[in-house]
Amino acid sequence: MTKYVLSLDGGGVRGLSSATFLKNLEDELGEPINKKFDLICGSSTGGILAIALSVLNLDSSSLADLYSSENLKRIFSKKTLRIFGAKYGASKKNDVLIEYFGKLLLSDAATATVAVTYDLKNRSTKLFASYEDVYVDAWKVAAATSAAPTYFPAVQISENWYVDGSISTNNPVLIAFSEAKKLWPYENIKVLSIGTGYDSKSFNGIKTKNWGIFSWLKGGIMQVLMESNSEHLIANSLYPNNYMRINSRLVYVNHEFDDTSGKNLLACKDMGKVWWKNYGKKTINFISTD
Repeated sequence: MTKYVLSLDGGGVRGLSSATFLKNLEDELGEPINKKFDLICGSSTGGILAIALSVLNLDSSSLADLYSSENLKRIFSKKTLRIFGAKYGASKKNDVLIEYFGKLLLSDAATATVAVTYDLKNRSTKLFASYEDVYVDAWKVAAATSAAPTYFPAVQISENWYVDGSISTNNPVLIAFSEAKKLWPYENIKVLSIGTGYDSKSFNGIKTKNWGIFSWLKGGIMQVLMESNSEHLIANSLYPNNYMRINSRLVYVNHEFDDTSGKNLLACKDMGKVWWKNYGKKTINFISTD
């Protein structure tokens, strides 16, 4: 028997592209996304999407609403000088997450769910799993998995502090495979992996060779770290027939993952629609055949 897994990348507001693709997929399937997949795994903004799909039982239209212009502008508000702290405060972002998740726990998930974070105390990746972390507030896990350093403050859960899962794994496809095998060791595992686009613009080596911390912050070091392609290459090598990747280079979408302008959000939606046009039929075939 085949178990189907959904893996969702980080990428800030570009998660709207993933949500748009999922809306088209759900419309075509005629059933909720979390009913089709046996495990949903996400990192950063993908972690928020994963928790929303499973804990809130959101249909894809409501999922896209979570990434509305109003919500995103609230989340990415109250800018501060980074030299003195995170670029954005946590209060508005937490307010949005609490409004959606309320007092629900991660273990309330209707589908097995994993959100990737990074544990600052133990300096290691921490997976918050609905089938293991029973009494953890869903909104706190959503806040932690998306707490990108320099952008948002770290999040405390119990005794430890956590930051964005993209620090170690922005594309959680290998974690998704691993957790699925742990849950279903004798089943066939197929993983649909959805990215958030990648920036193909080159850096000028001569100009960047002596960059320090402030130059790299200005130049987008977080985006560089988040766009590592190693997980995709490994998954494609290990599971060529059981792995499908949805992604593309950024054309009209800003590589900065906190651009909440109407123009950029529309471009994010359009990118998701292009993905569906290019990969929709192949995706249906991939998740409909053993």
